[in-house]
Parts: sequence; C-alpha cells; structure tokens
Amino acid sequence: MLTIHEIDTTRRRDVNRFIQFPFDLYEGCPQWVPMLVGDSRLQLNRKKNPFYKYNDAAFFIAEKDGKDVGRIAVLHPKFFNEFKGTQNVHFYLFDCIDDQEVANLLFDTAAAWGTERGLNLIRGPLGFMALDGFGMLAKGFDHRPAVGVPYNYDYYPRLTEAWGFELEERVYSGYLDVAEIRNTFPEKVLRLSDKIKERYGFEIKTFKTKRELVKWATPRLADLYNRTLTHIAGDTPVTQEEAEVVAESAMTITDPRLIKIIMKDDDIVGFLFCFLNISDGLKKSRGRLFPFGLIHILNDLNNTIYIDLNGMGVLPEYQGQGGTAVMYAELYRSLEAFPRFKHADVVQISEFNSQSLNELKRFGVDMYKAHHIYRKEL
Repeated sequence: MLTIHEIDTTRRRDVNRFIQFPFDLYEGCPQWVPMLVGDSRLQLNRKKNPFYKYNDAAFFIAEKDGKDVGRIAVLHPKFFNEFKGTQNVHFYLFDCIDDQEVANLLFDTAAAWGTERGLNLIRGPLGFMALDGFGMLAKGFDHRPAVGVPYNYDYYPRLTEAWGFELEERVYSGYLDVAEIRNTFPEKVLRLSDKIKERYGFEIKTFKTKRELVKWATPRLADLYNRTLTHIAGDTPVTQEEAEVVAESAMTITDPRLIKIIMKDDDIVGFLFCFLNISDGLKKSRGRLFPFGLIHILNDLNNTIYIDLNGMGVLPEYQGQGGTAVMYAELYRSLEAFPRFKHADVVQISEFNSQSLNELKRFGVDMYKAHHIYRKEL
C-alpha cells in the first residue's frame, strides 16, 4: 500500500525521517555527497530560516508497505513571484526509488498543494535561497558533484518527464584542467586585462580574512546577486536577511583570497566567487560534524585539489567595457596563487547564456554535466 505523509516540521522525529531518506537511498553510491545535517535541518526550520519570513513550504514522504520510498519539498516562493510577476510553485529535494507510481504520488501531491494556493505553474527542482544547487542531473552521472549542486540517479529525469513535466531550461557545468590552463593561458589576455583596468579605472578588490570578506559582502550581496543572476531560471532573488545567511555559509567553504570583486570607484562592476570542493570530507563525515566529521571536513579544506567556480558575473552596464576579460585574467591569477589545485568545476551556466558558454569553451572548459529545470502548467 502506497501512502503520503506530510512532515510536521515541529517534530524532530518527522524532520529526521525526511533528512535520513537520501542517506538510505544513496547508500553505496560513490558520487552522492550529503548535505551537512545541520544545513538540512535549517531548510525545515520555520523559526530560523529567513526563507519563511516571506515564503512557505511543505515536505512530504511517500511510504510503501511500511518503508519510506520517496520525498519531496514543495515551495510557495512568494518573494520570487512578486519579483518576477508570476504564480509559481517550486519543487525541491525530490528523491525517489525507481518506481513511477511513487514519483506520480509525490508530484501529484506537490501540484495539489500549489493549486490549493492559487498557483498555476509548477517548476523545479529549485531551492530555498541563493547558492542552493538547482536542477535535476541529466548528464554526467559518473562525475563528482560540485559542493551543493544536486546529484541524482539517472532514472530521475525519466520519472519526472513521464509525470508530464516539460523541459524549461538546461544548465551546464564544465570541467577545467587547471594544469593545462596554467600552461596555455594566453599572455595577451593578461595584458588586455591590465589595459582595460587602466582605461576604465577598474580595480580588483581582494580580501585577506573571512571576517573582512563577510563584513564587506553582507550589506552588498543581495543587490549584487539580484542585479546580475536573477535572469537565470535557477537563481531566485534574495532578501537581505537571506543574504546574511548565505554569506556566512559560503565563507565556510572558501579561502577569502579566492573571492574577487571588480570595482570602479565605489561601484561594483563584476565578481568572481571560487569555493573549495570538500566533497571527500563531506562524504567521510556522513553529513555530521561530530564526533569526527569536522576533522574530515577541515582536512579536506586544507588539502583538496578540487575547486568550484560557482559565480562569475559582470553587471550588464559594464559588459561592453572588457569586464569579462578582466574576470578571466583574475581567475587565472587565482589558480596560479594556489598551486595545489588540479581540477576545477565551472558550475551551472544557463543554456541561454550562450556568450558565457562560448567563452568558457574557448577557455578550455569541457561542458560535461547538465541539469534540467522542468515546468508544467497546473
């Protein structure tokens, strides 16, 4: 018998059940990387997660013959809908055994929840806040994921499309051989970058400590993010409260020297966000900091040879002034400054951002992963 159960987010037992399911489903899968359990709890915490100040969500578990077989989160993104002028409901955290009946029940439940609230389009997978990985993996199942970017089994798209979802957008992630870039990066791009900075008065703002970075970035992050990335389907606008949480969280997985901001006087022109890929540490920790998980994570922070490029952008008003060349030059200089890095993931570039995709391919990036964002009218 197949049933659906709505999670009571005030009951620790219910929350634990929702969080535990993917650990069971992906047991033995070498590519899957867990979230920290504390971060998963925050997603369901209506008192502490700033998402719930403006928005709402519900969480469901599917059970078959006494065993949990699927889960889904369904989000009413009120702030997003106001920002975009839409009436969307989003789904996220979809995990399921390879069973169409189970998937149908989960999606039916999510759609009904949205319809009850007067929403007319279901889309996803789309997360709660900025830096939540989005989309459903459709290509690249044999590769390690970037930190925070969803990984799923290869049958997920089949279950999703069979329910009636249509593809809305592809987002691509690429592999960059850092050693090759060090050897082949065109010197002329560095010279061009220096000329552009001199001509337009651009300066590169860098940071020495995480404290300095958080203090500078927090009051500016929401505006910067909303001006540069919200044209992409997976990048939802952020409130100032969310920006504060995102900034604090993001800084735990980066070295402040890997964050660079292009400035013109007091105006932000563009940004480069690189993060340390600590997938190995997260897998060894099994999502828990204690008793020994923190040791594994700290060890990976200090020794990982993988880096994630999870944000590079130039504000629209500066895109014709050479800001992109400056960004690529600064990316190269960042990689040069950290000789231990061997591999890089360029994370989630929209198929509609053809200019960036073409530039990245010329830069040597192999687009080896794809995530799908789906939609269906209700």
